[in-house]
Amino acid sequence: MAGREFSDEPVFKLKLLVDKEKNKVVLAEVCKDFVDVLFSFLILPMGTIVRLLQKYQQNQKSSQPATIGCFNNLYKSVADMSTEDFLTEPCRHILLNPINAKERECKRLKVNIDDTPAAKYYRCPNLEASDSCYRAYSNFCSLKCTCGKFMEKEINTKDDDPKEIFVSGRKSFIILDNMEVGFCSIALTLKALRGLGYTDLNKLDEMLVEVGHKEVLALLECLFSSDTPLTDVFLMKRSSCIITRTHNMPNLAVPACGKTKPDEVLSVTVFVRKQDKKVLYAESGQEFVDLLLMFLAVPLESLWKLSGANIKLGCIDTFYKSMKSLSSSEGTSVLTCRSMLPINYSFQAPLLDVCWKDPVVWTVSVNFRSYALKLMYPNYDGSTESTVHGSSGLVRRGTTYMISDDLTISPTNSCSTICILKKLNVGLDEIEEHVINISKTEAIGLLRASLMTSTALTTALGSLLLKKQIDEKL
Repeated sequence: MAGREFSDEPVFKLKLLVDKEKNKVVLAEVCKDFVDVLFSFLILPMGTIVRLLQKYQQNQKSSQPATIGCFNNLYKSVADMSTEDFLTEPCRHILLNPINAKERECKRLKVNIDDTPAAKYYRCPNLEASDSCYRAYSNFCSLKCTCGKFMEKEINTKDDDPKEIFVSGRKSFIILDNMEVGFCSIALTLKALRGLGYTDLNKLDEMLVEVGHKEVLALLECLFSSDTPLTDVFLMKRSSCIITRTHNMPNLAVPACGKTKPDEVLSVTVFVRKQDKKVLYAESGQEFVDLLLMFLAVPLESLWKLSGANIKLGCIDTFYKSMKSLSSSEGTSVLTCRSMLPINYSFQAPLLDVCWKDPVVWTVSVNFRSYALKLMYPNYDGSTESTVHGSSGLVRRGTTYMISDDLTISPTNSCSTICILKKLNVGLDEIEEHVINISKTEAIGLLRASLMTSTALTTALGSLLLKKQIDEKL
């Protein structure tokens, strides 16, 4: 799971306009390459963000761990589970190191904070010699071809190299302290300054700062936790930049998302404390766990879009909206701004209303003969019920899993259940058991709650439990 090493050398020089009296950054003038780096935040999978921020805070020797809702618990659950808990070792790997659908673009950034190992492509070495060899490629040499050989022959690939990465057109931009991004022009700068209440430029000083890998990670951290990331990062006001808040949204209920197909409804047993209807934990089979673990692969952009307009977390909403507005503005565009899941995670994507990217078909030549190779999914385990297009999911079938309210997941055993009940100090007669169905509406609600709270099950399923109890009384 070792990632790439990064240089601490500064890459960018930013010009800051600073209110010295208030010790506050008013705005920054930045180049297009820096905006490309910021835009890459939106397409990072949530599991990658968790991993990057944990590493960053360890290196900074922070006394408090960075936490983003329940995502840290989801990531730790995967790290604590063994390879035997998954269909294949690659299934665990793609959760600890989620695939970035825009990896090729990110490789060309001046500062690429994503340390996920670069994707490699392998084929069967027996491709031209065996009729039983399925014409496939894999990102993992540990998988076996249908003929029994390991997929160990690496495919040499060549990336296209377009001039632009994400943002095209304009060459310079301004960023306000709340991470609102706009074009750099005299008119827009004056408008921004007046909007912030500044009419006398003599109160403002210019400051040049150098930005490298460490500062970009600090901005990512503050994006989730601070209302003033530029001030916190560049004027060293870092005390507020710890992501430990629990955020309560005024309305966590998700609007009905239309009819869900019967085969997309998941059944879950939840155990609720009678007194306050808090979900203590849930028990389920592999399908519900697959859904929850897939949250780690969802890009920040897709997650925020699904989360709706009634939530606030750091500066994400301001940043998201301003970056999106660039794509519709004259003289610039945000290239391929729609983030998607790689096809490896498509098995529960319909429940989340998340689009996935169609897999590439690679054409290779062996002994003057061409072969079109399709993707072998990481959950192909060679069993009769599995195909190279994958069986349904990531974790091993036939196991019951226990999920706590904060989305800590573990295979169920009597010892772990008793330990939880003792820890919660709940009497057995204080617990209710309910079987509920998870459709698209509840799945999206869980995704939202996992970002904003540390009580995702109670927050997302509370209204469903209340409705179920009312229906049972009628």
